[in-house]
Amino acid sequence: MKTTVIAIIIMAVFSSIVYAEKPEYTVYRTAGEISVDGILDEEDWKAAPSFGDFKFPWWKEGVKEQTDARMLWDDKFLYLSFKCDDRHIWAEYFDHNSATCRDDCAEIFWSPAPVTGKGYYMFEMNCIGNVLSVCNDYKKNILDNKILLPHIAQTIKGSVNNDDDDDTGWILEVAIRYSDYTTLSSDATPKNGDIWKIGLNRCGGKTNEQFSQWSPSQTDRPNFHKPEDFGTIHFSTKRVR
Repeated sequence: MKTTVIAIIIMAVFSSIVYAEKPEYTVYRTAGEISVDGILDEEDWKAAPSFGDFKFPWWKEGVKEQTDARMLWDDKFLYLSFKCDDRHIWAEYFDHNSATCRDDCAEIFWSPAPVTGKGYYMFEMNCIGNVLSVCNDYKKNILDNKILLPHIAQTIKGSVNNDDDDDTGWILEVAIRYSDYTTLSSDATPKNGDIWKIGLNRCGGKTNEQFSQWSPSQTDRPNFHKPEDFGTIHFSTKRVR
């Protein structure tokens, strides 16, 4: 009994150490043009490093379906791609600023000025390309839903809302124009060496609902809205290839 208790304590401590280590990622500049079409066939995307396997901090059962996220930048846009494994693709929200997180959904929460406070922008994008777009400004304690939408294209490899078959997955390709987002920073355009804080998340939809993250939240229950647990990205002027 005593040995079992010690083992449990060791496992809990080890788990907290792993998740307490915030991940980091280097964003390289594009070498060519990116066409936002949801296909990801450009050489730049092939050369861009992956953020790595997403973590499942609240997993209890079911298949852990992985997400391959990558990021690039140029003078006007921040580019982001999600390639999502998914055997049962589901989406019921077809309007902007609806509850897209209840569908198969990928998210980016980001702060271009992390030293100024907890405020961050967030996009919750379902597998068919609809978005909940919010600026969560903790200074004013408000949620501003009037920010502009990013450019999004998607590819579905399977059928939507049909659990009678097995799907392969879906892709989101996103371009965020810096000049559209100056609420948290007067100049959101990154420069070499700049550091942003971001959260990348995934929701599993109706079937095999899972919650996974690049930088796991330190919470007992699913909660992506913890800016203190976001990971860090570093901008580099080095070309991706």
